[in-house]
Amino acid sequence: MDTYLFIVILSIAAYVLVGMFAGRKVASTADYYVSGRNAPTVLIAGTLFASMVSTNSFMGDCGWAYSGNFANELYLSGICAMGFVFGVVLFGRFLRRSEALTMPEYFKRRFNDSRMQRLGGIVVVISLICYLLAVTTGVGTLLNAMLGWPSWVCYIVAYACFMSFTLYAGSKGVIITDTMMFLIFLFGSLIAGPYMWSHTDGLTGLFRILVEKANELPQGFLDYHGNFAGAMATNAFGAVLYGIIYGVIWFIVVGISPWQAGRFLMAKSEHVALRASTIACACEVIFCTYLFFESLTVNALEAAPLAASETVMIYACYHYVPKIIGAVVLAGIMAAGLSSASTFLSVSGFSLVNDVLQLKFKDDKDQLRKTRIIMILIGLTALGLSFFGLGGVRIVTWFASTIVAASWVVTCFGGVWSKKLTAQGARWSMVTGFVTFFVCKALQATGAVTIFTNFLDPFLMAVYLSIAAAVLGSREQKPSPEETEFLEKLHVLPESLKKMSEYRRDYVYCYILIGLGIVWTCVLLFIWALPYNGII
Repeated sequence: MDTYLFIVILSIAAYVLVGMFAGRKVASTADYYVSGRNAPTVLIAGTLFASMVSTNSFMGDCGWAYSGNFANELYLSGICAMGFVFGVVLFGRFLRRSEALTMPEYFKRRFNDSRMQRLGGIVVVISLICYLLAVTTGVGTLLNAMLGWPSWVCYIVAYACFMSFTLYAGSKGVIITDTMMFLIFLFGSLIAGPYMWSHTDGLTGLFRILVEKANELPQGFLDYHGNFAGAMATNAFGAVLYGIIYGVIWFIVVGISPWQAGRFLMAKSEHVALRASTIACACEVIFCTYLFFESLTVNALEAAPLAASETVMIYACYHYVPKIIGAVVLAGIMAAGLSSASTFLSVSGFSLVNDVLQLKFKDDKDQLRKTRIIMILIGLTALGLSFFGLGGVRIVTWFASTIVAASWVVTCFGGVWSKKLTAQGARWSMVTGFVTFFVCKALQATGAVTIFTNFLDPFLMAVYLSIAAAVLGSREQKPSPEETEFLEKLHVLPESLKKMSEYRRDYVYCYILIGLGIVWTCVLLFIWALPYNGII
C-alpha cells in the first residue's frame, strides 16, 4: 500500500475508534449536545482552532496566497484572530451563562420569543450545509489527488469518513477528535516547513527568490496590496479594503458563530473559554502565516503555475518533503477537513432538531435517535450538492461564513450590550441581514449590478440595513420584563468567577499572546517587508 494512503487511513481509523469510545460515555442529551459542559482548556482550544482550520485553510487560503494574495491573507488572518478574544469577552462568556443547548435556543431565552429560536436555527442549517459542501469538496479533492478515483466516489468516501465518528458520539467525541486532528495537522505542517525551505536556502532565501522572479509571478505578488484581480479590485485601495472587509467578516464569525462561540457552551468555566481563545488566536496568526510561507515555496521553485491553485499544498507534499513527512501533512489536511465537517454536521443536526423542527421526544434516547437521523440527512444533502460542482472550496466557505456574520452580528452583540433591543427588532435585524446579503451577493455574482464593492460590499450592505432594521423594530416598543430580567442575569458575575488566582492565570495567557504578537511582527518585518522594500 502507498505510504501516503496508509498514513491517512491509519489516522481516520484512529478517529473512528476514539469516536466510538467517546460515544459509550454519552448518557444524556447534554453529553451529546454540549459534552456535559465540563471540557478543559486544551479540548476547547483544540476544537476552536480545528473547526476554524478546515480544508479552506490548506486549500482555499493557501491557493489564494499562491495566486498572489499573500498580503491580503495576512490582513485577513490577523483581523480574524482577534475575533477569538473579542468574541469571548463581548459575547461568548454571556452565551455560556445562559446554559442553552444551542445558540438559537439562547436567542429564544434572551428575547423570550420562540420565533427567534426557529429563525436562528434556519440560518445555522443553511450556512452549515454550505460549509459541509465546501469541506466535502475539499476532502474529496484530496482523495482524488491521492487515489485518482472519480470525484463523485471521493465525495462519498469523504461523507462516510466524517459521518462514521460524528454520528455516534456527538459533541463528546467531536471535541476529542478535533483536538487529535489539531495536533496532527499542526505537527505535520511544522515539520514540513524546514524541509520545503531547504530547497530555497531558508525563509530569507525563499523571499529572495520570489523577488528575483517578480516578473514571472502574478502582478503585485509581494506588495502590500497583493494581486488586484484576486481581490476583485482595480486599485490598491480596493484590494487592501477587500482583505480588511473579509478579515472583519471572519472576526465576527469566530466571535459569534455557532461552531465557534457555541464551543463555549461546553467549557468548564469562563476562564477556560478565555484561555482557549487566546491559544486559538495565537495559532490562527502564526500557523496560517506558516502555511502561506509553505505555499509560496511552490511559487519560488516551479517555473510554471499549477493548473489548480487549491492543490498547492498537496503538490508540495509530493515534491518537496520526505515521503513520510508528506504523508503526515496529507493526513493533517484530511484531519482539518474532517474536524470541520464533524463540527458542522453536529451543530447543524442539533439545531435542526432542537431549534427549527422543535420536535417532541419521549425521552433522551428518542431525542438522540432522531438527532442522528437528521444528521444523516443533512450530510446527504451536502453530499448531493457536491456532485454539482457549485464552486471552489474558498468561494463556498467564504459565502457560508458571511451568511452568519451578516445575519447575526447585530442580534448577538446587541442582545448582550443593548437595553433597548427588543424581540421584534432582533427578528427584523436577522431577517434583513440574511435577505440583504443574499440579494446583493446574487446581483454581484451575476454582474447585473456593479456597485457592490468596497464600502458597498454585500456584507456591509447587510450590516447597514440590519442595524437600521433593529432600530426601527425597537423604536416604538420596550423590552418585556422577561427580556430585561434575563439580560440583567447575564451580567451578574457568578460566584465561581470571583477567585483572583484564576484571573492571574488568565493574565499569563494574555501576556504570552502579546509577546507572540510582537515576535511574529518582527519575523514578518525582517523576512518580508523590510528586505522587499530595500530597507535592509
